[in-house]
Amino acid sequence: MKRQPAVISLIRWIIALTFIFSGFIKAVDPWGTAIKLGEYFSAFGMAWLSGIRYFIGILLPMIEMVLGLCLLFRIRERAAACWTFVLMTFFTLLSLILVIWNPVADCGCFGDFIKLSNGQTFIKNIILLALTTLLWRYTHKESYRQHDKYLGMEEWSMILLFSLFSAGIGCYSMRHLPIFDFLPYHRGVNISQQMPGDESETITTLIYKDRTTGKEHQFALTDTTWYDSLRWEYIDTHITERKKAQPETTLDFALFDSTGNRTAELLAERDLFIITLTDTEQPLPEVCRKRLEEVASYAAQNEYKIVCATPSTLPADGRIAFGAARIPAYNIDGTTLKTLIRAKNGLVLLHEGVLLDKWNCRDIPAFEDKYSARTPLEVVIEQDDRCQKSWVLGVMITGVLLVGTAYSIYRKKRHLR
Repeated sequence: MKRQPAVISLIRWIIALTFIFSGFIKAVDPWGTAIKLGEYFSAFGMAWLSGIRYFIGILLPMIEMVLGLCLLFRIRERAAACWTFVLMTFFTLLSLILVIWNPVADCGCFGDFIKLSNGQTFIKNIILLALTTLLWRYTHKESYRQHDKYLGMEEWSMILLFSLFSAGIGCYSMRHLPIFDFLPYHRGVNISQQMPGDESETITTLIYKDRTTGKEHQFALTDTTWYDSLRWEYIDTHITERKKAQPETTLDFALFDSTGNRTAELLAERDLFIITLTDTEQPLPEVCRKRLEEVASYAAQNEYKIVCATPSTLPADGRIAFGAARIPAYNIDGTTLKTLIRAKNGLVLLHEGVLLDKWNCRDIPAFEDKYSARTPLEVVIEQDDRCQKSWVLGVMITGVLLVGTAYSIYRKKRHLR
């Protein structure tokens, strides 16, 4: 394999890492990618494609990751550079349309991890297109020897491995939940503290005079020093309005029933199970229905608060049946629900307003059978530790396989020259 000039190698690395990063960010959240694709299809009058937006939400990140990995390890480099140039040309033209007509608020290039305006996206794509053009011209002009058939088989095997690895991330995240959660409602977020509050607060200050020294002092209402009437003599009360410091990120989380907004009351619960249903009129899959019934039974037996959140119309009595239990149902905004959990039906667990964990319906743990003697907090900690260890191990093994196989191909190429 011919050694590339340093500048070309740097350009190749920049393009490869950008494509791998962009593809990975979208692959771990195929639901979000599909939602953004739906916005594009609606904006450009292509709603007929909405039926395959979830398929494209897995396919597009896979293509980006495969091209990036091929460029990184110089596998079928000429073809990879050519297809990267084609993609960047398309993305640049698309971002130009977004800048001119603004049919979509942001491109979704890096999912919910990094939000770029349409102008920033266009500038980014112009730079990447220029770099991709240089790399494509260089690889196109270079003379390539005919590929050895065995080496070609190894390269295509690597491309297949890259494709399975990339598509596997998307398929897993689609069937379960995103492996890495970049959404505002991630595990550990305190929803109560992130809620928008009143912009101002009233501050009451009491003015008292010290009978022994004659000096005046200011006291807050919570300061009990002024209770000593033998020493302190009341003078005046000052009431001022001060603007409250708002959280950097505010969450538009609200649950309503027929009586109004019940958010504050529910977030104050020590442990709160929220069953999420996108459509109450559609029958639940058997496995999902069974797991939700088990959760409802577990919550009832242990006296934990459990409710259902849905954007659908609420039943007349405000309750939905899950087995023998009929639990209160509340309305939630559809967009908020999609941001809260990337699943058609699922379960969210809050502890004093803090989001402890959330599960796709098919992943809900068997609380009643396996964890009847544990609190929800203990269950989450145990589940979290086990999942984190397995994922770290899996990622490490995959990384070793990718790098080791790529290096063996690179070494064989050098040997065949």
